[in-house]
Amino acid sequence: MRVWIFALLWASLAGCAHSPAEMDPAPGENRERPVADDAMTGQAAVAAEDDDWGEDSTPFSRGNAGQFEERDPWEGFNRKIFGFNDFVDRYAIKPAAKGYRWITPQWLDDTVTRFFSNLGDIGDSVNYVLQWRWGEAGNNLGRFTVNTTLGIAGLFDVASRMDLNNSDTNLDVTLGRWGVPSGPYLVLPILGPSTVRDTGTLYPSAYLWPPTYIEDDLTRYGVAALYGVDLRADLLDLERNIVGDRYTFIRNAYLQRRLVQVEGEDAATPALPDEDPELESNDGW
Repeated sequence: MRVWIFALLWASLAGCAHSPAEMDPAPGENRERPVADDAMTGQAAVAAEDDDWGEDSTPFSRGNAGQFEERDPWEGFNRKIFGFNDFVDRYAIKPAAKGYRWITPQWLDDTVTRFFSNLGDIGDSVNYVLQWRWGEAGNNLGRFTVNTTLGIAGLFDVASRMDLNNSDTNLDVTLGRWGVPSGPYLVLPILGPSTVRDTGTLYPSAYLWPPTYIEDDLTRYGVAALYGVDLRADLLDLERNIVGDRYTFIRNAYLQRRLVQVEGEDAATPALPDEDPELESNDGW
């Protein structure tokens, strides 16, 4: 079920957030700290320095990104849940993912990822039908058929060699394309970035995820655990791409991706201004 795949993907990114004091500036980024007043000394000055992140240097935090801030009226609450996800990931999920990567050969890791991706094509196909997008529905159904048969239950991605490329969607996107408003941005415990509309689709979407129908509880939980750990391991290398305020980066990236999925690529105007001398002169970017 791809809605869970996407939700857990962003949950993992949200969970791997660290406090500002632990972060190093992104390569090529010059973050100047404000000079402390004479009355600000000792620990007060250090605290003020740690709280200042400087100016964001990410496409998700510039230009028209203010529209995403307006969709986050519950930011105070969301940041608390974001911190909780950080704690859970730092001391449980991320160590398990590192251990999984350490003991798992790359070829086996890729095979497990392909297997779960193939299962996700079922939900994608159904949602494309509900969106009345028959071309994408046929493409994903073809991928599932080819990879389940010739690819031996999805262990090998034969469909991509036949130009049947993967495309993602979910029930949240389906509702959005039929005009259901997304509602405010919402961070869920463990699951991470979401919206009110997206949260409402979690339960019905579970019926599009094949492991839900495994009757043996131990087997079902084991498959879910393998899926979660494999997914988190695949995200370890992506964390370095998050710059600036991690909460803001993840929120804006999530909302912009949803905008593109629902309304098409033309709906998302570039987040960066047409001309940005700072970025053009920054060799590190």
